Parts: sequence; structure tokens; C-alpha cells
Amino acid sequence: MPQTAAVIWADGPATSPYEPAKSDIRDWGTWIEGIVSAFLGNGGLIYTSQAALFADLAHGANSSAWVIGDANAALNGIYMKSGGSGTGSWTRVADLPYSFVKLTDTGAGTPNAIQLASTIPTSASVLRVANVFEANTGNVTISENGGSAKALLTSSGNQIVAGGLVPGMMIAYIDNGTSFRLLSDQTSAAVQAAAEAAAAAAASSAAAAAASAAGVSLPAVAANRMLVDNAAGTARESKTLSETMTLLAGAVSGRASTFSLDNNTLYKLRALKDRWLDSYRLNEELQFTGGGAMATDAAVLQALFNRAKAAGRGEIILPRGDIALEAAVSIFEPGTQPIRIVGQGPNQTRFKNTSASQKFFNIGDAAQSRTLDMTLEGFKLYGAVAQDSAGRGFNLRNTSDISFKDILVENLKNGWALGEGAPATNDAVYTTLTNCGGDSPGTSTTPLIVLGSGAVLSITGTAYRWNANSGHIFIQHYDAAWNWDGLYVSNQVFEAFDKYLYSSSRGVVNVDWGGGQIDRHTIGFHAEPGVASGSNRNWMIHNVQILGGPTSAGIGVLTSIGSSTDNRAIENIRVQHNSFENHTGQAIWANNGGCLIQGNTFDNCGYNSVPIIKVGQPLPRGYMKIDGNVGFRHPSSAGTGYTYGIQWDGAAHLQRSESNNKFYDYVSGQQNGSM
Repeated sequence: MPQTAAVIWADGPATSPYEPAKSDIRDWGTWIEGIVSAFLGNGGLIYTSQAALFADLAHGANSSAWVIGDANAALNGIYMKSGGSGTGSWTRVADLPYSFVKLTDTGAGTPNAIQLASTIPTSASVLRVANVFEANTGNVTISENGGSAKALLTSSGNQIVAGGLVPGMMIAYIDNGTSFRLLSDQTSAAVQAAAEAAAAAAASSAAAAAASAAGVSLPAVAANRMLVDNAAGTARESKTLSETMTLLAGAVSGRASTFSLDNNTLYKLRALKDRWLDSYRLNEELQFTGGGAMATDAAVLQALFNRAKAAGRGEIILPRGDIALEAAVSIFEPGTQPIRIVGQGPNQTRFKNTSASQKFFNIGDAAQSRTLDMTLEGFKLYGAVAQDSAGRGFNLRNTSDISFKDILVENLKNGWALGEGAPATNDAVYTTLTNCGGDSPGTSTTPLIVLGSGAVLSITGTAYRWNANSGHIFIQHYDAAWNWDGLYVSNQVFEAFDKYLYSSSRGVVNVDWGGGQIDRHTIGFHAEPGVASGSNRNWMIHNVQILGGPTSAGIGVLTSIGSSTDNRAIENIRVQHNSFENHTGQAIWANNGGCLIQGNTFDNCGYNSVPIIKVGQPLPRGYMKIDGNVGFRHPSSAGTGYTYGIQWDGAAHLQRSESNNKFYDYVSGQQNGSM
């Protein structure tokens, strides 16, 4: 390649101009002529539209052509041919080789929507130069050769100020893709005027601030405080952060607020935005008495729940202290906006009844859509007035997925009634009690938990306590029309209930009671269907400490259908890997049904002339299998009436069997009767 023209014709010293060598000039000229000849050899192809070019394929491969007049500016450019003559296609490979294009503003547009025209097509790679026909009055756009308008911005990307473009002004700008950008600038007079106006406004504002400050006496500086204008707007006051947040909460909810962020409140666990936008607070209700002489708090809480449901709020926060309810609070919600009712802890927030037959909470409604996804948490129900047999704590009807967390019921005969008296099966389903407890009074005909029509009750977590003074049943199913399907109790500790699980009517199926302890009882687990076709089926009682107590005449597990012959059933009752202690009655009395008694240990059980395990006759669908159990009588234990390890009642039966059992120090022997 020859030297460039800039080198060949470079300037020499001022006193001795440089004379280029003719050989260099000839080489350079020959090179230029070759390029021109090559272009002309291709026919010097120039087209006024891309369509015209694409219609002409009668050129060899690598031929070049220009499109310079297409109405669509983006289609103008340099093209290259691929494929032989008559075939192939044209491809745009470069912009037209113009360094800049001059455009003219003839006033066809408006002062703020300029229309420019040029004889040479523009592209993204060219510099534009244009005149200005009229002064602008606001933001400016430019349209080139009838194309789409783009905003004209300053070099720094800001809008043109009013008067920034004046008549006769020449501007230089480029295409930035989404906008046009000035390389020249808007007129300095307009910029100066805008700057002077801003300076005047700032000076005026500073003067006003100084005048205002001169008349304000600010409080002294103190740690962790904020300045707040008073309600009258006449002074600024120093407020603690808690006081400021109280004002903010009131501004959002429209009600006075007195909450504080201390270590004993649930507020610290949630973001402020969540509390303000998603929660209502009972103690902010104007008619709330806080457990005072006027028993109106049920109506206040009921109205708050209804408002929360209508407003789509997800939480009602209860205050500390006692809340007296003059009637039941009825809450039902079809799951479109799950609601959580939360107190400050079961020993901090306490609901009290005001009459013996009162229900504290009606959850769900048989006449409404099923109530779903509701959580009640962190409070106590307290029987200030002793309940009668009609009183209820939480009365669930037509519900699903109701959760109780950290709930304590105290001095109540009944804490929970699930699907009681329902007209159809599966009325109350998927109920969970987590970290709950109960402290019950003495003798009662009403169990602490009533099972009616429904399915899946789960009792888990660490109980506050489950305690009674005998004569009171923990869970009982006595619905003659519907059974209960699914009861799961894990690692709970109980003391002094008359019975812990009693199924006395249609029946409970699918039970898993595991871990934990039951201490003192008349009958620990009692399966005895009480109606025709009733059935207690698939019970698993395992890994439980079943303690009778040294003076209790209790039975650990009893399965029986009495003398009925109307197709009642006890099927697949499994008593496995439990520890029985100090039962003066039978540890297990499998009077009827189908039972597997396996891997249990018996310590000081079966005295007072009764065996450890007493076995009756299986039903037609039942069996009796006793395997791998161990019993031990302490020689120093009170009483001398220890008899047998196993007592087989009635005639020998093919569906009764035993293996690998061992009973130590039982004076009458290992077994009695015919297996």
C-alpha cells in the first residue's frame, strides 16, 4: 500500500517547503485510480430505494451498491451482493460515507416540534448541522425527513429550557439512539435567566427559613429523641422514639395508639410497615373496657374482627390484661384473607367468661362457607364463672385448618369442641394445638376436648400443662351419628385426668398417641363403641409412660364392646413399647376386639388379685397377639395379691397367641387359662 496523502504532501519547514517525490505521487494516484476503477467496474451502482436494489440481482458476487434515497432513512447505506449473477441477495454492510449532513428548518413544524429536511439521507453515524427557525417555549423534539420524532436534549441529557433555541441559531447534534443530543449548547441568555431565577428562589427560601427560625425556640438536644411539630403547628417539641411511633401509628389508623417497643411485646418481631398496614389493635377501640366493670368487650372485639375481614387486614393484636366477654365472639372467614388473633402470651392476655353456659369463641358457622386458615395465639381462656355442661371455650363448626398456638384454658370444663352436633360428616377438619395446655376443675361430665364430626386433630409441642383433679376426661368422642377420623398426640404430659382418650359412641379411627406421659387415671385409654356399627379402629399407643400411681385402682388400656351383638367393632388396637407402672388394676384389659400387645414393660402392675394383662375373646374380625412383654414385681411392694402375668378368659381360641413374654416374681405363675 502506498504512503498516505498526508505523508506525501506533509508541510516542510516554513523557510523550506517540502517537495514530495513524484514516484510517491504516482504510487498514490495509481492506488486511487484502482479503487475508482473497481467501483466503476461494478457499474457504479446507486439506487434511490432499497426495493429497487433488491429487484436487481443481475450482478456478480461481492458487487457493491449505494441506496441513498429511501423514504425510510434506516434503509439507506452501502450494500454488498452475495451469490452469482441473477441469484443471491443484497446485504447492508455500512452507512453512507458522509461525515456530516446539513438539514434545514423551514418552519414546517412548530417551535417545540421541529421538522428538518436534507438532500442527503441521515444515519446514526453522521453529524447533523441545522438552523433554528423559531424560538422554543418548552421541551423540543426533532423529526428528520418525515421520520419519527425524537427528543432534542442538551449535551448533558437535560431538556432544552424555554428560549434555549432562538431564531437564526445554528445547532450541531448527533443521534444517541433514543434521543438527539446537542454538541453545541442552548443559548446562554436562557440558561443565565434560569440560573438567576433559581438563585432568587433559593435566596427567598433562605430568607423565609431564617425569619422562621428567628421566631422558634427549639428544645435542647437529647439522646434518641426527635423534633415533632405540635398539633397546632405553633411549636416544635422533643419526643422519644416510642412517643413518635405512637403518633405515627395514630396517623395511619386514625386512632390513638399507646404501644411501645420493649422486650416483652410482640411488636418487636414485625416490621413497622407490616403492623400499620396489616394489623388492628383491640386496645385502640374506643369502646374497649380492658376488662372493666362494663362487660362489652365481646361486642367490641366482634366489630373489630368484622372490620378487619372487610378491610382485608390479616391480624388483630390483643393487649395485656383481662378481657371480659359478655357473650361469644363469632368469627368466620372463607380463607380469602386468613386472620390471626394474637395476644401477648397466655399468662399476659386473659379472656374471662361472665356466665356459666357461655361460649368464649364460635369459630366457623354451619350456615356460611367453610372457615379456613385462621390462627389464634398467645392468650388464655379463664373460667371466672364456673362452666356448666353447655359452656364451651372454642366451639368449632364447619372449619378447616384452624391453628391454636400458645393457648391455655384454665378452670374450664370444656376448652375445645370440634364438630359437636354437626349434621354431616367431616365438619371440623385439620385442627392443630401447638404448645397449648389446660388446667381443669374437678369432676365433670363434659370433657376438656369434645370430638364430634370431623377429621385430623393434632396436639403437639411443649404443653404449658395438661392437669386435672380427677373425675374429668381429656378427650372424648360421643357422637352417635358420625365418627372422628385422625387423632395425633405427640409428647404431651398429663396428670390426674379420669380418662385421656375415651371413644364411647360411633368411634374414633386412625389414632397415633406417642411419647410423653399420662399420670394417674381410672382408665387411660378406653375404646368402647356405644352404637350399632360403631368402630374404634387403627389405634397406635406407643412409647408412652403410663403411670397408674401407687394408690390408683386404674386400668391403663381397656378395649370392650360389652355384651352387644350389633356389629360393633374394635379393630387393630396396637399397644407397643410403653412403660406401665403402679396399676393396681389390669395394666391392659383387652376384653374384645383385635389387639397387638407388644414390647411393653410392666413395673408393679397387677396386684390386688388381678393379672397384668387380661385377655377376652376376639371378635370375628379380631385377634389377640401378645409378644415380647416383660413384667416385674418389686419384692418390697405393698400388698401380696400379685397373681398372673396374663389371664386368658373363656375357651381357647385360634385367634389368640403369645410368645416371648416374661413376668418375674408373680406368685401364681406366668399365665392362667387356655390360650
